[in-house]
Amino acid sequence: MTSSTTVSPAEFAATLPRHAVSSTLLVTDRSGRILMLHQARAYPGHPAWWQLPGGLGDLGEQPARTARREAEEETGLCPAGALRPLVIDYRSAADGWPPVVDFAFEAEPVPDGQPVRLSPEHDTYAWRAYDQWLPYLQPEQLDWFVSLWRAHTTRTTALLTDGRDVTASTVVETG
Repeated sequence: MTSSTTVSPAEFAATLPRHAVSSTLLVTDRSGRILMLHQARAYPGHPAWWQLPGGLGDLGEQPARTARREAEEETGLCPAGALRPLVIDYRSAADGWPPVVDFAFEAEPVPDGQPVRLSPEHDTYAWRAYDQWLPYLQPEQLDWFVSLWRAHTTRTTALLTDGRDVTASTVVETG
């Protein structure tokens, strides 16, 4: 005779791995320039850098909602319409951070000259073309940014691991 143990959903959930979720939003203007924000303060482990509007999701918050909320908090912009997913990036645990599942979305282009209202998290912003942004990015941002822009221009969604595109090398195994 075998015995079975019933585990409650809460007990089972307590055994699952913990991951953070973050979302960013690619905001472009009608001329195709990209909005990026410069951090007012560096995060531990890297210098203050340029980044898209975005941040960590609240508990239970859907990733697209996080992208909208963060864009509004950090820029004052309220993206209209549906957000299209561009990148899903699994970031391994590092430097004391848990693993992070990072989503990047894009919004409909905004009018040229769209005013931006910065939050205290950022000290300035700029609108630049894709190739004009490349010299401003940190080395660890480049592969991610290239993948993001490729997904935007090809109207696809890229799968990344630790900021590197694995879409082409992903093998789907069947039965």
